Amino acid sequence: MFVYIRTFEKQRNFLTRAGTRLNVGMNMEDDTEIFSTGRGVLAVKSPVKRKILHMVSNEGKTGGEIRDNLGKAKSTISVHLSDLEELGLIEERVCPSDGRKKIYSLSGDLLGRSEKPSDVHFENILAKLRKSSGDSYKFLKNLFHLIRYGFGSLGMNVGPALKEMGREAGESLAKDFQSEDIPDLLEEIKSFWKDNKLGEIEIEEGNCLTVHDCFDCAGAPEVGSTICSLDEGMLEGIIEERTGKGVSIRETECFGTGKDHCRFEMIFERK
Repeated sequence: MFVYIRTFEKQRNFLTRAGTRLNVGMNMEDDTEIFSTGRGVLAVKSPVKRKILHMVSNEGKTGGEIRDNLGKAKSTISVHLSDLEELGLIEERVCPSDGRKKIYSLSGDLLGRSEKPSDVHFENILAKLRKSSGDSYKFLKNLFHLIRYGFGSLGMNVGPALKEMGREAGESLAKDFQSEDIPDLLEEIKSFWKDNKLGEIEIEEGNCLTVHDCFDCAGAPEVGSTICSLDEGMLEGIIEERTGKGVSIRETECFGTGKDHCRFEMIFERK
């Protein structure tokens, strides 16, 4: 059974940013991924189809490039491409350098992926939510955790959708920022995070940010993976909107990985 999740007006690329894959650790053989298209929400389980979608997410690929990468017969790839196009997940255009070739690109949005349902963390968060009643800050934080782990208890990882929501929020919030220079903008972001109790940011060398007392994950259980996808998206949205530069924000350390802080790496696109 599927619950309807709203489609996004802007078609964005969730799967890769600046050549950095966001699906590290994903099992292509076992998982199901959920995409939003103009026709609604679709679940894609086929490993070959999902590999194709990931291949064309960052930039368009020709049919030949897809075949060479996957090592499949032309007829097999043609069937998968036809299916994906019919579902509204990819679109084709004529190659500008060779009119005989077609370039395929992603036209849907990755909303989430299936995973083994787990009620353990959800039950713990329920208990913490009840105990935090009366403290608005802690209550809201635990309520946010409840939503995240509630989806997990149903077997759905909504990290990709949360990241896109964060990007939309970041682009909107960026209108109130002043700086366009990256060092000054990071200082502005640091102040914004502190003023809004989102955490204490420490700006490090090498395009890294460390966040202490993160609203998104502080106090969350260790789950073996990073979980601050909303923050990733917000940071990307603010930085790209203010600087005009493409950037990929990737969280590498988190309460979800057993740390007592969050650490984000910023990877800027090369021109």
